[in-house]
Amino acid sequence: MTVVFIAVMAIGNFVVSQYIFAAPGGYQALKAQLYLSGQPLSVDAALSADTAALYSGSPIDSEAAIAVNTDAPMNVVGGAALLNSDNPLSNVVPTRGGVLLYTVQSGDSASIIAANFGISLNTLIWANTGVNWSVLRPGQQLTILPVNGVLHQIQDGETLDSIAALYDVSVQSILHANPGFVPSQIATASSLIIPGGRPVRSTNYASLSGLPSLPGYFSIPTTGWNGGRLYSYNAVDITNACGTPVYAAAEGLVVEVVGSGWNGGYGNYILIDHPNGTKTRYAHTSKNLVSVGDYVAKGKEIALTGDTGQNDGPSGCNLHFEVYGAKNPFAK
Repeated sequence: MTVVFIAVMAIGNFVVSQYIFAAPGGYQALKAQLYLSGQPLSVDAALSADTAALYSGSPIDSEAAIAVNTDAPMNVVGGAALLNSDNPLSNVVPTRGGVLLYTVQSGDSASIIAANFGISLNTLIWANTGVNWSVLRPGQQLTILPVNGVLHQIQDGETLDSIAALYDVSVQSILHANPGFVPSQIATASSLIIPGGRPVRSTNYASLSGLPSLPGYFSIPTTGWNGGRLYSYNAVDITNACGTPVYAAAEGLVVEVVGSGWNGGYGNYILIDHPNGTKTRYAHTSKNLVSVGDYVAKGKEIALTGDTGQNDGPSGCNLHFEVYGAKNPFAK
């Protein structure tokens, strides 16, 4: 009977461990998911020696069994159970809206934090505009969304239907991601999690009124003919032959790289988030040479000009260069 019990427990342990580490994000993502669910258990205690050995590649002790230790030290904030203090996700405070506030620890990076919480790098960056990701400092506080998407700041006059239409998502998906939200009380709410959402274009970038001028901060992103005309979204078009190198106008973190599709007329493009809170977009590219998460220096070659998307340049090839958060220095 003892032999049968051990065999059954070993098989069950193996199946559970396979499920855990096949899940997106693996061990760290599981920690985040259990934390977000508010289950009062210690993840480290919940994983047996078998599971830890399987994850590390060490020999498996088939006589160990998965056990949940409900007596492990806990912290409770707002009704949610935090992980043990020695856990890398313990520096977390939940908010009423489901968003988490995470305090940066030594050794953290954008990619590590995103992986620990099981969200995309873009989701982390979009929720924390103005952060200099190249020099994260212990003690900084970051906003963490529980799902991939964006955090929408509700404006006067908006309705749940208009917000859903803005991001092209369903009302039901928004309600599911915001369980405490009451649609009839939208006037008193400040923000909503938009699952699967992406930052939307804003038409106020074309208006230079109020935008700061940053002389010398941005360098010309490519060679060619620039008529100086300011297009929508604070952009200029610089015309040259397809394949002309495109350079980063300032140092920063690559937050979006799109290599196919129409994309609202942009075609292929790259978006860079700069340390001073501004962003630059490089559109109509024929080939992108960087990846999301790359930190590029000013003047680094990042792409080649092309004619993807809606491109009306005289030669059919140009670079559409947008600046977000500051005046475009190349408009005349």
